Amino acid sequence: MKQGLVFAQQIGLALAGGYGLSVLLTMLLARALSGLLARSEAVVLSAMLGFVVYLLVLLWAFAERRLPRLWLVLGGGGIAALVMVLLHSA
Repeated sequence: MKQGLVFAQQIGLALAGGYGLSVLLTMLLARALSGLLARSEAVVLSAMLGFVVYLLVLLWAFAERRLPRLWLVLGGGGIAALVMVLLHSA
């Protein structure tokens, strides 16, 4: 029973946490690339790369066996990316 709960938590964290992290990284990349490219091109390029980032995060999340590490990387990475997005927009 406990193993099923851990797997359910891993699935939920991989889907929701991975999506949140990839969205924040996509936003950060779009803001960073807007200095080098036209704004529309930066958004399109970062959106396309966001799909790759989400895929890689999902694959890693299902390969990771330690649940606390998964929480730390996805949660901590999400918070760090959010702080960087907020600081870059100010």
